[in-house]
Amino acid sequence: MSIKSLGFLGERRAVALLLLGFYTSIFFITGIALGGAWVKCFVALAATYGVAFFGLAAGYFWARWFAMGLGTSGLTMAMLGLMTQGWNTGIAVWGAMHALIYLPLLGHRMADQYENQQGWRQRFNLDDYGVARVKRAVHGAATALPTMIFYTLAPKQDQAAMLGLLLLTSIGVFGLLRMRFWGVLTLAGAGVWALVSAGGNVAAAGCCFSSTHALVGLLAALFIGMAVTPFIGPALRQLRER
Repeated sequence: MSIKSLGFLGERRAVALLLLGFYTSIFFITGIALGGAWVKCFVALAATYGVAFFGLAAGYFWARWFAMGLGTSGLTMAMLGLMTQGWNTGIAVWGAMHALIYLPLLGHRMADQYENQQGWRQRFNLDDYGVARVKRAVHGAATALPTMIFYTLAPKQDQAAMLGLLLLTSIGVFGLLRMRFWGVLTLAGAGVWALVSAGGNVAAAGCCFSSTHALVGLLAALFIGMAVTPFIGPALRQLRER
């Protein structure tokens, strides 16, 4: 029996909620404990995981995709960390815990609890192809958020500009979850901003942290690109028809 057809829906959801709640709490506590320049970064991460926790518990149609996006983000960062730094128990545990957010939410039976409900599809007049586009967009946006938070809120000199980038990304994600096309456009703008900013930082990097930090920005831009790509084709077709 594969995990996609596995039962225990309540138990699997509880595992994902437990870990989302854990990270919501631990990021908030860490931010308060560290104080100083790191407060905003960790509190923003806590808020992101808190949104996933609340949405998943409340049964919002986008919540499974959003939570799985956070799981994908954690797994990606863990794999990159292990490849660049070698074996590290802390990084491996981070990846394993995010796998336990992602894996329990797999499967058609779990999807029936969220995006397969017909009410929201009828409200927004979406067919299966439209739902698939929204899925890829929400998953990509959620994958980008933790990376974007670190890129914009980690202590550095150009904090004001980075706050603007994070605000633009957050507005885009909000619009996307509200099923508004301006959310996609806003995310696209944030992705271009992150790409230009991080690309310039990579070229001008003068130290290890700057280089690593800029690569995180490029990764965030890549994830945002994954979020907006599904809408490029339909948008171009609509423009041609007009």
